[in-house]
Amino acid sequence: MKNDSISENIKSSRFYLNKIVANRIKEEPVEKRYNILQKVYYEILKKEKDNITIKVITETFVEPDELFHIKLEHIVDYMLKKEMSDIEVKENINKLLSPLGPEVSYIVSSITKKMLGVHLVLPPHLKIEK
Repeated sequence: MKNDSISENIKSSRFYLNKIVANRIKEEPVEKRYNILQKVYYEILKKEKDNITIKVITETFVEPDELFHIKLEHIVDYMLKKEMSDIEVKENINKLLSPLGPEVSYIVSSITKKMLGVHLVLPPHLKIEK
């Protein structure tokens, strides 16, 4: 099943935020330049004939580790028209999880505004760690 037909196999989807851990590390950072990094991991919690449930963990942080560390956990549920194999799920994971990108960007932006006084707006897509 290719990316084109994966959308056709989805009856409905539901995404919800399960957990947030946000830590501000230093009030007065030493460095003036930072690398903003994001790591995304997923785990298939349940895979049945007509349903897939995936846990997605997104970590957003800065190097050097001076400003903040934000960890989000989402649960994604898909109702399917027909069963997908493990290989199909893995091959299409970027497409399946792409709707989370804008939500993660919005949440991180809102949290960093409260923590740092500025919105840190990330690109609205996720790079999945394989």
